[in-house]
Parts: sequence; C-alpha cells; structure tokens
Amino acid sequence: MLRDLWKAGGIRKKLIIYYLIVTVLMGMTSFYSYYNAKVAIEKLKSIFVDYVYLNNLNSDVNMLETEVERYLATKSSDALLNYYSLYNKLENKASDILSQNYYDTDSLMLKDIANMINKLLEEADAAVNAKRGRITSEYIDHFTKSIKISDYIKFYMTNLLNNKLQEGSAKYASITKNMEYLSYLNIFLILISIGFSIFLAFLFTYKITKPIIDLSHLAVRVSKGDFEVRPIELKTNDEIKVLSEAFNKMVVNIKKYISEIKKQAEMERKIKEAELKALQSQINPHFLFNTLNAAAQLAMMEGAEKSAEFIENVANLFRYNLKKLDSTVTLKDEIENVKRYIYILKTRFGDKIDFKLDVEEEVLDLEMPCMILQPVVENAFIHGLEDVERDGLIVLKAYKEGEKVLVEIADNGVGMEQEKIKAILALDSPDVDKKHVTGIGMHNIIHRLLVFYDISSVEDVIEIKSEIGKGTKVTLKIPDKKGERNYGQVVNS
Repeated sequence: MLRDLWKAGGIRKKLIIYYLIVTVLMGMTSFYSYYNAKVAIEKLKSIFVDYVYLNNLNSDVNMLETEVERYLATKSSDALLNYYSLYNKLENKASDILSQNYYDTDSLMLKDIANMINKLLEEADAAVNAKRGRITSEYIDHFTKSIKISDYIKFYMTNLLNNKLQEGSAKYASITKNMEYLSYLNIFLILISIGFSIFLAFLFTYKITKPIIDLSHLAVRVSKGDFEVRPIELKTNDEIKVLSEAFNKMVVNIKKYISEIKKQAEMERKIKEAELKALQSQINPHFLFNTLNAAAQLAMMEGAEKSAEFIENVANLFRYNLKKLDSTVTLKDEIENVKRYIYILKTRFGDKIDFKLDVEEEVLDLEMPCMILQPVVENAFIHGLEDVERDGLIVLKAYKEGEKVLVEIADNGVGMEQEKIKAILALDSPDVDKKHVTGIGMHNIIHRLLVFYDISSVEDVIEIKSEIGKGTKVTLKIPDKKGERNYGQVVNS
C-alpha cells in the first residue's frame, strides 16, 4: 500500500509529501522537547532519591537508639521486637552500602557510616544481651558506647546531607539554567515549525487551487454561451492538467456540435416545410366523409345493406374522433361512439368478440370530456383480447354511486402485471399504450379527467384491477357535475 501511495502521481503525491513534511517536523520538535524534559526530571529525581535515602537511614538509627533505650529501661517485649526489626533493616542497608564499588568522597563517607552502623549494632546488641542477663554494669557500658557511635553517625550524616544539599543546589541551578535555555529553544523551534507549515500550506494551496480557479472562470463563461475562450495551458503534471486538456477538447467539441445542430435544425426545418406542404395537399377529411357517405348510399342502392351500415359507422367514428378533445359531450355520446367501434370490431372478427352493455338511464346525460371511453375499450381489445384463442367479452357498465358515476369496462383477456398497472397510474412514467388508432393513451385520459374535474389524486378518477389469465377491469369515477371549461391547454399532454 505504501508503495502504491508513493507511486501515486499528481495532487495526491503533493498532498502526501506536504503532510509528511509537516508531520515529521512537528514530531521532531515534540520529541526533542520530550527528551529534554525527561532528562531534567531524571536529574531532579536523583537528587531527591539521595535525600530520601539518607533521611530514612538517619531515622532508622534514631529509632534503633530509642527502642534500645526503652528496652533497657522497661524490658518491654514490644521494644525488643521493634529493636530486632530495626537491627535487621540497618544490617541489610549497611551490607548494601559496603558492597557498592564507588570511591568518591560522598561514597567513602557513606561507607564510613555503614561501618559505624555495624559497630553500633554490635554495641546495641551487647547492651540488650547484658540486660537480658541482668549484668547491669555491662549493659550500661555498651549502651553508652552505642550512644557515642550514634552521635558520630549523626555527625557524618549531617555532613553528608550538607554535601548533598550543596551538590543538589548546584545541580538544580544548572538544570534550571538548562531548562530556561531549552524552553527558549523549544519556543523557537515551535515557531519555526508553525511558520514553515503555514508557508507550505499557502504554497501547496496556491499551486493546487490557482489552476482550478482559472478553469472554473472559463467554465462559467462557457456555461453562459461564450465559447470563444482561450485554451487554458498549465505547466503542472497532475490531474488538473488532464482536466484542463479535457476542458479544452470539450469546448472545441461543443462548438463543433452546436454548428452541426444548427445545420441539422435547418435541414429539419426544410423537411418539415416539405411535409407540411405534402399534408396540405392531402384529401380534406370532409371530402373523405362525403365520399364514405356516397359509398354508403351507393351500397344501399345496390342492396348491400351491411356494407352500407359498416361504411356509415366508420364515417361516424372518424367524424367523432376528429372532435376537439376539449369539447364537452354526454355519457350517451361516448357510449354511442363505443357502439360504433364495437360494430367495426364485430364486423372484422365476427363472433370472436362479444359486447355487453349495462347502463342506468339516469346517467346518460352526464357531461364529460370527449374521447374517454372508446380508447379504454380499444385498450381492452388490443392488450387484453387480440391475442387470446378463446372468445372475447367486453362489458361496459355505468351506474350512479353517491356523488359519482362509475363506468366499468371489463374484459376476460390475458390480464396484466401489477407493475404495468402502477406504470399506467403513475403519470410521470412513459405511457405504455402506444397502439391506439386515435393516439390517445391511458395517461392522456387520466390527465384530462383530473383537469376537467379539478381533482388532484389519480385514485379519485380511475381504478384498475387485473388478474393474469382472467382479465382486467377499469373503473372510471366521474363526478356527477358539470366539468370545468378551461382545461383545453392540457388535452394533448
């Protein structure tokens, strides 16, 4: 991983080097301060250790003298036990001192103290034994000698402590002076580290951000449509150089692409003009209706009544489909248009398609948008029944329920998945019904109902239930009121 980081180029490598330099610099400064502080603490600690050791030794000698005197006066067993404990303790300390191989003045004085401690222990032990043997003259003599030896020990101890005090004062003065010097040196090093880190931060920041800022200014100009910007040139060898080269190529490509789009738009304009002229030259729809009516009359005169009826239904279906979608019709008009469409289907497919109608008389005068029911019926046929082998059935029901008129269009076709139902009801998804002859899909129907009746929720105007292999039922929920008249702006959505 470290090898990969070192091999990394560009901005990443610059940032790694910067952070490594700053980290190493601050680490060295911190380590130097820590080392100096530790050395000073160790020196001070050695002074205090000597003081504590000598004070403890002096205290043990005094306590030994006290316990011997107490035993000789009272023959207390507690005093005797304390005496033996101090005896062993001082004997071990004297042995340790004499085993050390130091021969400076203080060490020699300490060895003398150790020898005197051994002599003190001999006299004190002799006094205790004489007391236990009730030899009065002997224990007094030995006790007197132990007192003299103890005084010599205290004298030597006092001199040694004075020497240690003078030595410690000199060391403390030296340490204080060094610490003062080191504190100034540490402050200087810290200031140098901070200054150098700030310098590096500004240097790296400037080198990294300046080309990015230049590039962003050019990008703003390009976003405002100014493609006559000079190519940005950088001397760096990192990702920003790659980005600038890509930006320069992008500007050139955009200019080229815009030029091509202008040429293509001009060509499309000319093509559309040609198509418009071609459409204007096509047969007028009214001429087509008149021709179909003439064909129906001719078929009637020749006795072809079924042909005449078929042609007449086709002509009426075309005429109804050419109505403006923002026009208002009645439910009866919509049902009649569905009947014409079913007639044409039955003429084409015979008994394969059956149609049942169940409509309450009171709802026929209901006002509603044009071209709502026929696309739903067409959807039921195309997507539900066209590819099935069995006979197809389409049922249209209309009845009043509360303040709404429910129009149900059900088929016994193939059904559809829930995902497709959700796609139909989701107006922001692509319209799935692209096979209608009229070009009016389910999204268009739902949208026009929402606007016509000023309803915001899709569930309030339509409900779709389907089961695979059994069929689909679409229920339109039409309010029993006159619709708004200002919805024409959205009928082609």
